Amino acid sequence: MAASHPPGGARSNAAILGQVGFIIAVPIAVGAWLGLQIDGAAGTSPIGLLGLIFVGMVIAGVGVGVLIKRYADENPIEPSTERAREAGRRWEAEIREKERRKEAGEDEDR
Repeated sequence: MAASHPPGGARSNAAILGQVGFIIAVPIAVGAWLGLQIDGAAGTSPIGLLGLIFVGMVIAGVGVGVLIKRYADENPIEPSTERAREAGRRWEAEIREKERRKEAGEDEDR
C-alpha cells in the first residue's frame, strides 16, 4: 500500500500555477486573435484588438476569482489549536518579563 501524500506540496502548487496561467493566458490570447480578425475584416484597427483584449482580461479576472474561491472552499483555514494559543501566551509572557527586567535595570544576560 502506497503512502498517501498530504495536500499541498510542490506538485499541487505547480498544478495551481498552471491553472492560473492557463486561465489568464487563454482568454487574453483569444481576445487578441478575435480582435485582430475583426479589425482586419472591418478596418477598425486597433479598436477591436484593444476592446477584446480588455474583455479577455475581465474574463481572466473572473476565472482567477472562481479558482481562488474554489481553492479556499476546498482548503479552509482551521482555527488555532489550544496548543498554539498556549505557545503564544508563553511567548508574550517571556517578552513582558524581558521588558520588566529591562525597565528595572536588571542584568539581561540571564
